[in-house]
This record gives sequence, C-alpha cells and structure tokens, in this order.
Amino acid sequence: MFGRKQREEDPETTLARCIVLLDDLRAYRRKDIEQVEEQFAPLKKSRFKDSYDFWAKARPSAEKIVEMPLKIPGVPKLIKTLGWLKVANRIFLIFLILFFAFQIVPVWRRSLGHEFLTGTGLAFLIVFVLLVVISLNFITFLDYRIRKKIIAYEASTIDEYAPARDKMKESVNKMMKSLAREVSRSKVDPNYYGLVLYFDDYDNIEVVDKWRPKSMGLFKKSYNHYQVVPKP
Repeated sequence: MFGRKQREEDPETTLARCIVLLDDLRAYRRKDIEQVEEQFAPLKKSRFKDSYDFWAKARPSAEKIVEMPLKIPGVPKLIKTLGWLKVANRIFLIFLILFFAFQIVPVWRRSLGHEFLTGTGLAFLIVFVLLVVISLNFITFLDYRIRKKIIAYEASTIDEYAPARDKMKESVNKMMKSLAREVSRSKVDPNYYGLVLYFDDYDNIEVVDKWRPKSMGLFKKSYNHYQVVPKP
C-alpha cells in the first residue's frame, strides 16, 4: 500500500546474507565493494555489530580480490568491450521487440499497413535478429576469454592472494559462529537460515547437500555448491 513503511529485515537474515557475500569474495566472485558495505551497514545498529567490525577489517582484503582482474594484461580492455556489447545487445533487443509490436498491436499495424513486415521492413527485422544473435555470441565468447585469463592469473598468483582469501574465511568463521549461537538461543529451525556456499571448510556448519552447477544447463563447472545450515 502506498505510504506504508517497508518492513525491516531481521538481523539474523542480514547476517546470513553477508556471510554468503564474503564466501563469494573468497571464491573470487567479484562484488561492488560499496554495495557490500551497504549490505553490512544494518549490522552496525544490531546485536551483530561485531560482524560489521569483522567486515571493516576484511574490506582491504576484499578490495584486493575485486581489483585483481584490472591487473591482468588485456583484461580491462576486454571487460570494457564486453560492457559496450551488452549495451548494444539491449538496444538491438529493444528494436526487435518494437518490430514485433508494430506487427501485433492493431493500432500500430493499421497505421503502418498490414504489409509492414515485407520488403524493407522484413530486411530490417532480419538485420536486428542477426545483430542480437551475433552480439550474444560475442558476449559469450568474450566472457569465456575473460574467465580463462582470470583463472590462469589466479593459478599463477595463488600465494599472493592467499592472505586475502584467508581473511574472508576468518571473517565468515566468526560470523557463522554468531549465527549458530543465535539459532541455538532462539530454538529456530537451522534450515531457516540455510545457505548456499562455495566452500565447506567453515566452523559451525553442517553440509546438507552438495552439487556441481552446470553452465547453460549442460556442462558441469569446476567447483561445487554446498547447502549448509548453522550448527552450534
């Protein structure tokens, strides 16, 4: 209803979401650091203030992880090109949708004529279909190139970034302990705070499921997902 104040999220749920964010960073899933800060901010005024303090100490390590791709030769240019391709693809899709709308919406169809999608109109439609398909394939190709370069760089600098990743793990362990303690205190079903993580080596967790995600629903990726619940 208009004017109704949005219900605030409970601190436990915020804490659980922030745990997932740090686990993502540990797995080199790049995040906007300022957005991560916004996610942690509500914890400053909750009984989990210490978890915000953990993040404040871990933030420099998180920034190091996030900025890593910019140090890889050729990757910044590829990322910029990928960004422009995604913008262009959206524009092509908008025009493609408009062409279909001109043919479907009765008012537009009468204004443009029933034979709009013939001749020049049909040629434009084919061009935009091809542009969408080609741009999507280029986006997939560039994304693959970027990922391959990052994976190779990660492998060659694993020792350099190990301390940053260890800092993420340390913070998650402390925050998970707080969440498990809260679950024990409140007698809430641990499954209510079920989390999907990239790692299963944290304290105070119980792994209830494990699977390997697939790319495009077909090809298994090189890492696992773990569904875990807090364990006191």
